[in-house]
Amino acid sequence: MSTAKKRRQSGVALITVLMILAIMVTVAATMTGRLTLGLKRTEGLIFSQKVYWYGQAAADFGRMILDQDFSNSTVISLDQIWATPDMIFPLDNGYLGGKFRDMRSCFNVNAIALKDQGGTPALPVTQFKTLLEGIGLDDYRAQMIAESTRDWIDKNDTSDASQGAEDSFYEGRAVAHLAANNLMVDISELRTVQGVGQKVYDKIEPYLCAIPSTLQKINVNTVSVEHPEILYALFKKDLNLNIADFKELLQNRPVSGWNSTGDFLAGGIFTGRTVSADLKKQLSVSSDFFQLNGIVEFEDRLLAVKLLFQIKAKKAQMIRYQSGGLK
Repeated sequence: MSTAKKRRQSGVALITVLMILAIMVTVAATMTGRLTLGLKRTEGLIFSQKVYWYGQAAADFGRMILDQDFSNSTVISLDQIWATPDMIFPLDNGYLGGKFRDMRSCFNVNAIALKDQGGTPALPVTQFKTLLEGIGLDDYRAQMIAESTRDWIDKNDTSDASQGAEDSFYEGRAVAHLAANNLMVDISELRTVQGVGQKVYDKIEPYLCAIPSTLQKINVNTVSVEHPEILYALFKKDLNLNIADFKELLQNRPVSGWNSTGDFLAGGIFTGRTVSADLKKQLSVSSDFFQLNGIVEFEDRLLAVKLLFQIKAKKAQMIRYQSGGLK
């Protein structure tokens, strides 16, 4: 065999070896990348599970706080443990933080499903409209939202008033849908109701809540001093008082709240005034629904939780768990 031919064969062999080596390196790099990705994915799942269980721990912790407050008293006020703002508790490699909201310190929109009696608007609808006006909405917008919210909640598909909205209205929207014809699960559902744009929603949402009950009970001990419009809306029909009167009333509220609704109505702005029996039924010094808005962190991973508790026989029961924002 000639020297030139041997050199050509050696060159081909070398090229073949180099190609095989290149393929092996590529395969090894690919396998290493996939293994690394798999490890990171497994690590992420482990961390996600841990932050999830920290979220579950938030439910147990919230239940413990509420049980402790209710074991001492049935009168609920803002000087109790549950009302501590922005609670933060350190945990291994993270923390648990959050705050409670008394769902009887806000206006329950699910209470307005009552129909008008003859030509007289239902009391909760009138109160809701008054609240919206007190917050700063004009009369037309307030009327539209109040009637449309009732139509959204009530069981029928017929609008009870000229400015309400039922299926025929929502079917004509860009994203067609139907009215719920059921209680709102969360106050964010109000965003879909006729007349409630984003700016309006942001303005009125702090005053409102949606709980699984049609009963309107306002705990006069926990209504925020910043939200006197809630009490104003309740009393406007019976008493000719203004928002400033109720703001002053809340500013002078006893530290531990009133012991009874009778004490609340005993003096001050109510002196010499008659409060109807229906209105008295809407007042309370206790609460049966609380919402915990919490944040859980573990190894820089965050989980937002929203937990709804119901109090029965002085014991807290979690009836709804929502979570999101996991990363």
